[in-house]
Amino acid sequence: MLLMIYFLFFSLGQCSVDFNALLSFKDSVFDPSNSLSSWVNSSNPCIDSWYGVTCNPSTLRVTRLVLENLNLSGSTHSLHHLSYLRLLSLKNNRFFSSSAVNLSSWRYLRHLYLRQNLFSGTFPVGISTLRRLHRLDLSHNNFHGEIPMTELTQLPFLLTLRLESNSFTGPLNSIASFSSMSDFNVSDNKLSGEIPAWMSRFPVSSFEGNRDLCGQPLQSDCFNRTALPATIKKRIRHPQSKRLSNGVVLMIVAVDVVAVMAALVTITWCCYKYKCFSDGTQAEAMETKSGSTTKLQRRSGSREVEIEAEELVMFEGCKGFRKVGDLLKSSAELLGKGNVGTTYKVVTDGGDMVVVKRVRQRRRRRDVDGWLRIMGGLRHANIVGLIAYYNSKDELLLVYEFLSNGSLHSLLHGNRGPGRTPLSWSSRLKIASEAAQGLAFIHKKDKIFHGYLSSSNILVDQQGNARISEPGLHQVLHSPSSPNDDYKAPELMLNNGDDTGLKKYTQKCDVYSFGVILLEILSGKTASGESGMSLVRWVQSVGKEEWGWEVFDFEMLGDKVMEGEMAGLMQVALLCVATLPKDRPKMSVVHGMIEDIRGQGRRNGGNRMVSILNDFSSDSSPSHSERNLGLR
Repeated sequence: MLLMIYFLFFSLGQCSVDFNALLSFKDSVFDPSNSLSSWVNSSNPCIDSWYGVTCNPSTLRVTRLVLENLNLSGSTHSLHHLSYLRLLSLKNNRFFSSSAVNLSSWRYLRHLYLRQNLFSGTFPVGISTLRRLHRLDLSHNNFHGEIPMTELTQLPFLLTLRLESNSFTGPLNSIASFSSMSDFNVSDNKLSGEIPAWMSRFPVSSFEGNRDLCGQPLQSDCFNRTALPATIKKRIRHPQSKRLSNGVVLMIVAVDVVAVMAALVTITWCCYKYKCFSDGTQAEAMETKSGSTTKLQRRSGSREVEIEAEELVMFEGCKGFRKVGDLLKSSAELLGKGNVGTTYKVVTDGGDMVVVKRVRQRRRRRDVDGWLRIMGGLRHANIVGLIAYYNSKDELLLVYEFLSNGSLHSLLHGNRGPGRTPLSWSSRLKIASEAAQGLAFIHKKDKIFHGYLSSSNILVDQQGNARISEPGLHQVLHSPSSPNDDYKAPELMLNNGDDTGLKKYTQKCDVYSFGVILLEILSGKTASGESGMSLVRWVQSVGKEEWGWEVFDFEMLGDKVMEGEMAGLMQVALLCVATLPKDRPKMSVVHGMIEDIRGQGRRNGGNRMVSILNDFSSDSSPSHSERNLGLR
């Protein structure tokens, strides 16, 4: 009993430190909108609702402070007494520092966001003590001096380093590299010297705006920028160097002559080769680069004329063409190459745009025709329709609807960095629901599955609706498999002597792949994850209490209702990626849970979704349910 009383008084004493620090901070800042009106003497930050303050319920210590976009100004010195902070976000205010910012008192800090303020001085001191730091954003301030790269590279968990739009100077020298870094930007500073080789994996936008910075990925050659030593300059001006210069000139002329002769030989050879192709020999022309215009027509000779005259098998939505020749002679743009074949955007003479996939893998013609007719009959608002096909012993062409807004993968992962407009949470949730509905429709047909589900083949149409592309294609080709192991269900990773995987591939494998896609939507990370760990394993390794700022996409955070919906969708995702197929819900159930998050979450906290989750796990042991929901 005495121990409990002691612990209670000790906790209250520690809590008073945070209480006094917050009130001191409030007194020291200018709050034009009275945003901190809930911070009053007669209440408690860990018991009452203080705006932006989150505490650990067991220790009653402040662990998170989020004060964003409030136009607050003043000093942050009092916040250094919040020694148990794990997250501090003061983005888009007008805070300043009267001396160098010191971070050493926040030894538990994992996320620090000071973006768009008036902080100045050298790089914050004490950075090397933050051994748990994951995200650091000091961008759009007035910091100057050199960046302590050596200290930063010693932080084992650092994922984000945003230092753009400051006045940092000096080189980017460092001995080690950021092995886990995924978000890096030092643009618009005054840095100089050569970019270390290990940094070249980041885009140009991470370095531009530094006039004296050179090396990859920038298009500036460090060698040409290097000043010549005085002794070399003296030699260049020496009269004897004229003879050497003439020799160099002669050498250049000789090289040019050889190059011209080589070009003539090459042109002659190409003309001869082209003539050979024109004589009627069947051959494949070189593939064009993505984005260029070409023709689908590849073959020559009498057989090509026969193929062009043959008619396509057409389904609902096919218009403007009937014969294979209508496609082969149309203008085509290469969209990409995959394991199955090459995909083109084709514009017919009538102006219609379609997607044509030229398939490499082959099966018996009768089997392919039967499956393709089943796929052509799949008509749903959330499925990209197969509108025609042509199948012979020489050629398999699949014609799909064309959607211009790209894939979920490109919307989530494309061009991440400065200037990017992130995919909104409402759009992500809508796409998740509609994709689930489309997949549930496919699964209504017995023994039909997608077999190749990923965020790349969830497309978005002009109305912003999600559409699943190429359903059943790998089943048609007798080779169902995920595009890579990151989407592949655990049971498919075991070799049972069946190379195709057909005997063990089930609809529950699609459910697993869909769960990985939900994790992509929530985290903003690709399915391959980071630091050599797949996205599924990485999320499962993070405790539920860390989801908010450890797992969820930092582009989305800030809205409490939205964060609640994200937590609900995370539970659905973890059900989908359960290790055992029998523990995964059907897609119709998944769609119901996501719809509940969309429709009920804002009104009653998602009570109906909790009911659905309980119903699903009612036949399982308590330990199983807790494990799937990430409660352990």
